[in-house]
Parts: sequence; structure tokens; C-alpha cells
Amino acid sequence: MADSSSIICTMALGLWPNRKKRFPRGAILSWQGDPVEQIYIILKGAVKVSTLSPDGKVFSYGIVGAGRLIGATQYLLDGVSGSVAEVAEDSELLVVSTEEFDHALRSNQDFSLAVMKEMAQAAAEIASKARDLSFLDVQQRLKHSLITLAREHGIRTERGVIIDLDITQDEIGTMVSANRTTIAACLRELRVKGYLWKDGRHLAILPPEQVEKLDGLTRAVVEGEDDEAEKLTNEAINEGMDPLKLLEALTAGMKDIDRAYTRGEIDLPDVVLAATAMKQALPAIEASIELSHKQEMVVGTVVIGTVFGDIHDIGKTIVAMLLRARNFRVIDLGVNITPEHFMEAITHFNPDILALSASTTTTSLEIEPVIGLLKESGLRSKVKLMVGGGAVSKEYAERLGADGYHTTAQGAVETAWRLCTREK
Repeated sequence: MADSSSIICTMALGLWPNRKKRFPRGAILSWQGDPVEQIYIILKGAVKVSTLSPDGKVFSYGIVGAGRLIGATQYLLDGVSGSVAEVAEDSELLVVSTEEFDHALRSNQDFSLAVMKEMAQAAAEIASKARDLSFLDVQQRLKHSLITLAREHGIRTERGVIIDLDITQDEIGTMVSANRTTIAACLRELRVKGYLWKDGRHLAILPPEQVEKLDGLTRAVVEGEDDEAEKLTNEAINEGMDPLKLLEALTAGMKDIDRAYTRGEIDLPDVVLAATAMKQALPAIEASIELSHKQEMVVGTVVIGTVFGDIHDIGKTIVAMLLRARNFRVIDLGVNITPEHFMEAITHFNPDILALSASTTTTSLEIEPVIGLLKESGLRSKVKLMVGGGAVSKEYAERLGADGYHTTAQGAVETAWRLCTREK
């Protein structure tokens, strides 16, 4: 409960100690268009506030908790309720007549000031929601709404924050102006990224400050702010955040940049700035991954590199880091690696897997000389071959006779895991 909310509850209880009343989930406190006859002050529980448009669409302002006022703004404006207030879970409220509320405002300066602060906070939240609807996509609006719910109704645990509400996907949809199908897809994506999970019948999310840090990393990459990306990464690692989640946030920024470049919305220098920002943050993440995943058992050894003529290294570097996180021994040769250099590394390190990356159509042809040397030396049957990168397709990987291929870094790591564990 926020400080201002505590003050509202304490002062209201002092003014009206015998006006407490319990309301079950689903109870309607006010209907849109009805005259305001009572003011409700939430002591425990939650109330959903929403409006109905002329064409029948429901828009939810949110689910508010302890210390919030229901009906006060409408009473002070024109006395007509502009929204529907529905109890979202079994709640305890103070029920005060408008005459008593008006008298308290006139006679008690401290209470009047507390009410003004609460109403200013509510107005700021509505303005923020309006900005979200104007400038953010559904996924971003969803994250903002979940963070707000976690702050209002959250229970802190070691892993994250449990949102202590029985809230449906339809109710979430009305909060972010999206249909149920879209909300389900967005929630699923957040679960995959580790932002969100189920704790019994309740949703749980990462602590809001961690979500904001991850969003900041994504934004730093998109805006090409290399110093900011490095600073946020170091702060997050020092705070004990999962380095793999930091890597996911950086990757999300590069994906946004790639989509924007493909659509012709940005120029090549913007892509370079974004890549530089991401690379600035990677060393700290790599060091953290190596430190937190040191174990005696090694799944397998992987020699990885970008083929001759290709200097793209971000995708290859991410795969290498994720492999280390899964307890692979990784020898990263770097970029622009000749076939002879790959052969020297295979002879020296005796890897389980050779992973070749190519990001352009021209350089993808450089994979074939490496395979040719492998066959000539009799080593092709002794090492698993994985290929990937922006210029390599599944069909091309099959023509090369590769043992593994995937379009994503995470998928490449899972493929490497299967190749090594199946062999052993």
C-alpha cells in the first residue's frame, strides 16, 4: 500500500469508524450515468473501474486497491457517475454519503489534502494510460498494466511478484484495448521470455523494477545508446538479474531494428548504432554467464566461428554465450575464419560439434570449402556439423548435409544439446 493510500485509509477510518462494509466479488458499486449518492473508500480488496462506449465496447481504467476512492471525482464534477465500478474480489470498503464526504472536505484540511493527492494520482494514471494507447503496442501496454497490478495488488516472493487477483484474460483485454486472442498470444510470449508465470491460480511477474530494466535495455539498443546499454547491463548484473534475460532483452531490440530496416523505416547507420550498443553490453553478460554456470560436467565441446569473408558476429556470439550457459565448452574462433583455420581448431580441440555462421548470401558459399576439407581429411564422420546465420536456410542446410540447423539462437543451442546427448 502506498503512503498516500495509507493516509487516506487511516484518516477515513478515524472519521467514519462504523461505516465499514464487506462486498463480494462481482458486486456493482455504481452504474455509468447514475447519480453519485455514496463515496466508497477501499480498505481491503480491489475494484474494477470501466466505461461502456455508445457502440457497446468496454474500456477498463484499471483495478484499484486499498486507499483509492470510488465516486469522488464524479461527485465533485457533476454528480453523475461516468463509469461502472465492480468489486473485483471480496473487499472491505468504507461507505460514506456525499453529504458526509462534502462536510469532511470542508472541515478537515488534512483529509482534503489527502483526497486531492489521491485524485491527482488517479488523473496521472489515466493520462499515462492514454499515452500508452497512443504510442505503445499491445505487448508493451500489457506489460505496463501487469506492472501496475503488481504494484497495487502484488505479494513479493523470492522469485517475483504474485498478482493477488482473480483476473481473466477478457478483463486484461479491456484494460489494454485488445481482444482475448491477442492477449493470450502476448501472455504466452511473456511466459516464454520468463517475465510471467502462473503461481497456482494467480499470475506472477518479475519484480517491476526488473521488467523496467529489461525494457530499458531493449530501448537502448533500438536507440543506439551504447553507454546506456552497458550501464543498464552492469547495474542489472550487480543486482543479481539473470544474464540470459538481459541477453533476451538486447536481442529483442535488435529484432525490432531488423524489422524496421526491412520495412525501410530506418537506414543502415541506425542498424550499425544498434549493433554497437548491443556489443557494448555483451562482455559483461558473457562474464556473468561463465561465472554462474561453471560446473564439472561438460555436455560437449563446440568450435564456432563466422566463415571467411563474413565479419558479422552478434548472432554467433549470442549462440556461443547460450551454449556456455548450457555447460558446453565453447571455442569461439571469431569472424572471417578461413577453412584452414577451422581445420586447425578441429585437430587441436577435437570438438563434438563444428558450428559455422554466415550472414550474407555470398559468404554462405564459404561453408562448402570447410565441408570439403573435413571430408578430405577423414574428419567429417567424427564431428557434427551445425550451420546457421541470416543467409542459411533449412533447404540449404539439408543440401550441405548438416547435422543441425535452426533459425534462432535458442533453437541452435537445443539442437546442439540433442546432438551431443543423443550421441553419448
